[in-house]
Amino acid sequence: MLKRSPAIAAYWLKDGFYLEEFVLGERVKAKPLLTVILDAFSRPRSLASARRELAPFGAKAVVRVIQQLVSRGFLVPANRKRPDVAAAWKDCFAAAYFHSAAKDVTYATGPVEWQRVVDSRLAAAPQPPLFKEYKRAPFRRLEKGDNCFPRASLREVLKKRRTVRQFRRSAIPLGVVSEVIRGTWGTTGRLNTGSFGKLLTKTSPSAGALHPVECYLLAWEVQGLAPGLYHYSVKRDGLERLRSGDLREQAVRAASGQTWVADASFLCILTVVVDRVFWKYTSPNAYRLFLLDAGHLAQTFCLLATASGLGAFTTAAIQDSLIEELLRIDGVREIPIYLCGAGFPDPSAAKTSVETLG
Repeated sequence: MLKRSPAIAAYWLKDGFYLEEFVLGERVKAKPLLTVILDAFSRPRSLASARRELAPFGAKAVVRVIQQLVSRGFLVPANRKRPDVAAAWKDCFAAAYFHSAAKDVTYATGPVEWQRVVDSRLAAAPQPPLFKEYKRAPFRRLEKGDNCFPRASLREVLKKRRTVRQFRRSAIPLGVVSEVIRGTWGTTGRLNTGSFGKLLTKTSPSAGALHPVECYLLAWEVQGLAPGLYHYSVKRDGLERLRSGDLREQAVRAASGQTWVADASFLCILTVVVDRVFWKYTSPNAYRLFLLDAGHLAQTFCLLATASGLGAFTTAAIQDSLIEELLRIDGVREIPIYLCGAGFPDPSAAKTSVETLG
């Protein structure tokens, strides 16, 4: 008895329609007979039963294709003890497919081989800009807030860090916000990489020093900064105002209706400029780098906010399309990926929380 593998994806490429058994990494061009046979094995059945049903296609051809599908894992024994991808990943088929597609990438490690990769990238297209700028937008340079971080050890800051969702209504000085944003997204220097030129260094790691994550600031309770939507210019170390007004309602909607977000003082929207990564790293595995970079930055943000006496939070419960419209990004070349924000924590709420936890 045979049945169809539950881990098959279908897609078009330039030269035709393909089927992929993505757990095994097997791919075949989807000819009509092949798809008909796979459909016939949507439930367990014997070879003889399938051959009778598919007799109009020719017995020899049917048997030959079935044997090929078995050898490549598209058809499997019905009683085989093999993990069911759909069940294990709770029917999150796209996530399971991505994970399998991103596995076991071959990397160039030798200097000669790596130089060939570098040369091919540079010959195919110029390196994308390291910075995104809104040059015509009103600009406000970030302030220096050298005294906003009390003298505390990293160990102490790590122990104090908690996700905060209850805040007291009090505006945060711009100097404090400036140091948190600069410390998270600002540059700490330049790195000479040879063929790829001088790339940026920051307080968080980024694959290939590409730093694809941009920061947009929604501010409504920041002293010295008019409420509105801003983009942090890494190049100029300042804020480019894209929109004025109190956008708390939009912040809550961007965070999928989490109303407590409006009680904070500001929200940072993290986006990814896709080409900065895929220009150099062209395998599906490169999508992981977006997620990893966002995680690194969010942790840095939380630690800096904690060190400055703020309560910080992160959330991946985002409404992508709404954020794309708010920021006027296309959702293809630049995509939203994460949210983080902060405010002054409500002391009574923190005490109640600790007492409740015991």
